Amino acid sequence: MAGEGEEDVPRDAKIVKSLLKSMGVEDYEPHVIHQFLELWCRYVVEVLTDAQVYSEHASKSNIDCDDVKLAIQSKVNFSFSQPPPREVLLELAARGEREMRLLSVFKIYTYDGRF
Repeated sequence: MAGEGEEDVPRDAKIVKSLLKSMGVEDYEPHVIHQFLELWCRYVVEVLTDAQVYSEHASKSNIDCDDVKLAIQSKVNFSFSQPPPREVLLELAARGEREMRLLSVFKIYTYDGRF
């Protein structure tokens, strides 16, 4: 499991192991390291591919730091949605409360047979 055969482990695998250890994960299956490395590699390839597209769109011959930053920001914005503003949530809660009161009145008349 963790800590077996440290001398022949690639550098990236050692980094993943140290990340897991820093998060308090001491016991894991060996394939977890490979899964993290695969995910890591796929993410980097996607970010660099997007950065290349942004660089080409800006008519630049090389990818620069701004292209990579924009690609990462695009991924973050696409992957993680922000919660709606507080005002919207309060309005939805108030509307839902009114609808729930109406439904409860409707259920009383429907189920008690007093309609």
